[in-house]
Amino acid sequence: MQDQVVMALDELFARQRRLGGIPLVEYDAAFSSPAELLPPQAGKVGWQAWLRPEPGSFDNLANALDMPIHGDISAVFGHYYAGNIPACFKGLFLTLLQPWNEQDFERLQQNQIAHQLMMKKLKLPASWFLATGKEEQKLVTLNNASGEVQLERLGKGCIGVLAPNLSHFLRRLEPC
Repeated sequence: MQDQVVMALDELFARQRRLGGIPLVEYDAAFSSPAELLPPQAGKVGWQAWLRPEPGSFDNLANALDMPIHGDISAVFGHYYAGNIPACFKGLFLTLLQPWNEQDFERLQQNQIAHQLMMKKLKLPASWFLATGKEEQKLVTLNNASGEVQLERLGKGCIGVLAPNLSHFLRRLEPC
């Protein structure tokens, strides 16, 4: 399943390029990324998804949290450095998160741990955030047990299933 997620993510990056060309982000020389297409212009820099030579892993989170982690999480966050992707899924506007560089990958892992600890404290099923919703307090998450992609209200848990798995979700996600 992890290979399918990486392929679906690669297809999403290709759709994004076809739709709008090279996406731009604010340039920060102190927070550079191998995904950057230099030189920056007018305070912005273009980016293109950059395939990591060695994929990042979430095994350290599994050890820290003493729990198994759904393999799709490493697949979606561990293979590329890229900018976040504004997108739409069946009328739901969201921003798919992506690590910009190694430092951002580590920060993403720390935020995932905090999310997981909050879920545990609230006695909610384990999930991993994938995207933020346009509506405040809504997240798109991956259910750790089932692998379903779901819509969650922060601190309240799942409010609906969006897709049966992550590769299905990514293939139907439309960049905007």
